[in-house]
Amino acid sequence: MNYIIIVGATQALLALGVLLKNKKNNGQHDNILSYLLASIFLHLAISFALNVFWPHSKIHQQFNTFIALAYPGLLWCYMRYLEHRGKPIDILLAMLPSICASIGYFWIAAYVINNAGELPPFIKQYNSMSGYAYTVLYIAYPLKILAQIKSISVFWKLEKGMVRLAAFLLLLIGLAFLIITIWTQLFDITAYFSFIHLWLRVFIYSILAIICISIIYVKISSFLYVHVYQPEKPKEQLSANKEEEQILVESKKQRSFPVEENEKNSNLDYAGILAKVEYLMSNQKVFLDPDLTLESLAAKADVSRHHLSETLNQYKEKSFYQYINEYRIKEVVMLMDKCRKKGESINILSLAFQAGFHSKSSFNQYFKRVQGCTPSAYLKDAAHFNLLKA
Repeated sequence: MNYIIIVGATQALLALGVLLKNKKNNGQHDNILSYLLASIFLHLAISFALNVFWPHSKIHQQFNTFIALAYPGLLWCYMRYLEHRGKPIDILLAMLPSICASIGYFWIAAYVINNAGELPPFIKQYNSMSGYAYTVLYIAYPLKILAQIKSISVFWKLEKGMVRLAAFLLLLIGLAFLIITIWTQLFDITAYFSFIHLWLRVFIYSILAIICISIIYVKISSFLYVHVYQPEKPKEQLSANKEEEQILVESKKQRSFPVEENEKNSNLDYAGILAKVEYLMSNQKVFLDPDLTLESLAAKADVSRHHLSETLNQYKEKSFYQYINEYRIKEVVMLMDKCRKKGESINILSLAFQAGFHSKSSFNQYFKRVQGCTPSAYLKDAAHFNLLKA
């Protein structure tokens, strides 16, 4: 038992340290993770202290903690902020059950201290009410998260996987509470109470340790995305580039067509097409749409996808993805400089998502290509890299 608790507490503290070390670059969703990890660490640290110093205390065996009531709600808030739909009121609502339960918790704790360890008569009511709250929150929130998790952008692929795993594990805890609640209503389990209580705690502490490990994995991966250049091209981009290569092949074939056909193509206003596209990119910032494709941009410019691709390749010497992603990098740099001037915290990945990127690896690839450095290196010495580009 103590081994599982200390492992979980260590993982929570380690994950919290990773987040706090990069606090200046944290977004609100990272702050919510910090709240969650701090709560888990406090929960496990208190449990460890009780196990070591008061292992046979009645209050330890018959007293529900209030801290864990916040876990499902905080996970829900984290998902909301990944979707860019989160609000401060969501955090308050997520913490409200835990805040209310804390009043009863500290009231009972004060009674026990003042009465030499005697349990108050109203502890049964507290345990009953908090037990029902656990059951409802640990089933309602995870089901809600699993039902809506598809709305998280593919940009947050790792975070999405972590949220799905955590929601599933919390749901298992909720179902365990539900089974125990039904069992106690139907049968007398007094003789098995200590056994059930022990293994339920082992089950919960193990799940909290797994959640902490998954958070560490996601945050370290995100750190590497920002600080280490990833040279691999995303699969979706490779397939898109193949399509453009096919278009180029077709355009070369057109040069062997009869004279009338070549004359027809030569009458196309490529400069006009480029001007339309430049206007859409600069004035309407259509590149902010992460789902922007060659077809959709061609439709906005009122030209065929073939002519748009040919225009970009001949007049800009760039593929479609290279063209729009360079605009996105310029947008990220502008946002970074703007945040720096205002003294605001800078979450690089959040800015990349805001600028329209749907892949962290492609963001790093194009940032390196356009700016000549990694995003974190630019943040450290923007003046130097801007001077080099100039």
